[in-house]
Amino acid sequence: MTISNTMKVTIRTLIDITETRKYKHNEADKQLINQQANFMSFFNCLSMRFNPYYEVSPLCSEQDVTGVFGTDFTGKHKVWDFEFDVETAVAGTDLNTLKDDFDLVPVVANLTESINTDNKAFRTKSKKKCNIIFILPENAE
Repeated sequence: MTISNTMKVTIRTLIDITETRKYKHNEADKQLINQQANFMSFFNCLSMRFNPYYEVSPLCSEQDVTGVFGTDFTGKHKVWDFEFDVETAVAGTDLNTLKDDFDLVPVVANLTESINTDNKAFRTKSKKKCNIIFILPENAE
């Protein structure tokens, strides 16, 4: 019998966080570099509280986002889903802490998003412009 000491967390965002593993030294395509920059900003923000580990990079799909993100976003849009595990003993893995950590973290905008990214930041606290949500076991649908 195996006892798991991990908690699965899912993050959904309207910001392009594609993990390309392309950097200035190994790629000329600026979009691929900027997508990786967004992923790194995102992942570094996660890593401030705990050591997330994952097997699958963020996946992008088109979804109806009405009622999921901020009220500015309705209908079908590109959504990046990222699922990862953290140790359950880690302090600070709660919804409000994640929202505090991510709110207004700068991103490179206008990559492959289907939303208007005029604010160039992750937004967690705006009722109108929230573009990232966190799904923890206690708030899972």
